Amino acid sequence: MAYELLKLKYNQHINRLPEAQLSTVEYISVAALSKIFAVAATYPYQVVRARLQDQHMFYSGVIDVITKTWRKEGIGGFYKGIAPNLIRVTPACCITFVVYENVSHFLLDLREKRK
Repeated sequence: MAYELLKLKYNQHINRLPEAQLSTVEYISVAALSKIFAVAATYPYQVVRARLQDQHMFYSGVIDVITKTWRKEGIGGFYKGIAPNLIRVTPACCITFVVYENVSHFLLDLREKRK
């Protein structure tokens, strides 16, 4: 959702049609930015889930994990390890979106030529 919105806003910002094709660098930039938004929004959930699965600590539930993390580490505790995670997942996301967009435009152009 963030990807499509960023793509639309970017095209509006540079005065292009909303459905205009972007360059590969533009697709990579929009995909990376949308992935950063998505990771920032969901990463605290992943930290809580991982801590619940940790066998070395005992937590009585989700609220206990959140409370203990907040008290001991503050907001940073919910984002521990986010940088390596972004370095790991962002390139694959960018490649996926660039391939998707290029194949999509190729197939649409092919369909238009057959009409």
